[in-house]
Amino acid sequence: MNLNEYFDPIDIGDVSKNYINSKHQLLKSVSFHSAENQIKNIDNYDIAIFGVVDNDYNELNNSANGLVKIRESLYSLTSFEKKPRIYDLGNLKYGKTKNDNIIGLRDVLIELISLGVLPVIIGSSENIIYPNYLAYKKLDQKINLVSIDSTISIVENKETAYKSPLWKILVEENEALFSFVNIGYQSHFVNSDIIKYLSDNLHSYYRLGYIRSRIKEVEPIFRDADSIGLNISSIRQSEAFGQINPSPNGYYGEEICQLARYAGMSSKLTSFGIYDYLNSIDLNNQTAHLIAQIIWYFINGYSNRISEYPLENPNDYKKFIVNLDTFEYELIFYKSEKTDRWWMEVPSFKSNRLRNLLVSCTFDDYQNASNGDVPERWLKAFQKIN
Repeated sequence: MNLNEYFDPIDIGDVSKNYINSKHQLLKSVSFHSAENQIKNIDNYDIAIFGVVDNDYNELNNSANGLVKIRESLYSLTSFEKKPRIYDLGNLKYGKTKNDNIIGLRDVLIELISLGVLPVIIGSSENIIYPNYLAYKKLDQKINLVSIDSTISIVENKETAYKSPLWKILVEENEALFSFVNIGYQSHFVNSDIIKYLSDNLHSYYRLGYIRSRIKEVEPIFRDADSIGLNISSIRQSEAFGQINPSPNGYYGEEICQLARYAGMSSKLTSFGIYDYLNSIDLNNQTAHLIAQIIWYFINGYSNRISEYPLENPNDYKKFIVNLDTFEYELIFYKSEKTDRWWMEVPSFKSNRLRNLLVSCTFDDYQNASNGDVPERWLKAFQKIN
């Protein structure tokens, strides 16, 4: 695949306004697709950053300008001691139709994921989550999809023939979906029918208040994620003005950066998207600066990844077995001696599975099991695979 055919190059002058020729700035350690430098040897890189402009013709210029502002802020930030190999591919070319955009983005993601390059996608529309999912479907992979969003938009409008991206993923084309998790929904935006649908289909959802009070609980969720989409509208308006659906409530900037760092630390994660940024109403480019910092913290997490899997190297882990009088299966937990991270082993009785499922968890899950409560993560995973 020739990626040069899919991307418009970057004008380096546009993204280096805050560059002071310092070896400590991120700009110094990133390769760019520009008019002078064509995309090549992408498989030698760890992370590929690229933008997706809005399909709305009236927003094309604003969308492209917003991507310039994000890059200008991002590449002025400090570099990393452990430097991942980063390539900025530019912006995905705008197709003649919306379907062209979907297929183009899907095919680019298939190429990057197949090469082991982690895409970081910046877009002004939540629609990018759909072709992102289609890439995994085409690759015939079952995935864990995580959405950081204040809403859970599982919507179909038969009168207008509109179907939200999550409707298409969760209802119509869910063959490639193992699990869906929402992180930080706000109750006043989500009706009970959606919550019931997610519960009936063994998906998970966490209210904003719960996540903000237990933010470390997110790390094991992200550790099992294949794809994470972050909607800027999950951040309170006072922290991020340039968003499509502003709200006075939501995450603070520090919290969303912490979530981004957890996302980057996940060695299972193979794509990360940021969407619903609206440059035309972004006061003082505050949201562009925040998105740049979100990406910085994601890369920071990536540079500190530790790959662990207890079933492959059991000597590096402590094993704990919990037997409950009222439960027929023993609960097996593993604790890493290096990182203090926890996992649960979930038994599978299907002949097509080569091994039991390992689910990331927390020390609290182990404590709850020791006190007689089977962790909800264990129960949902058990029902999904048996």
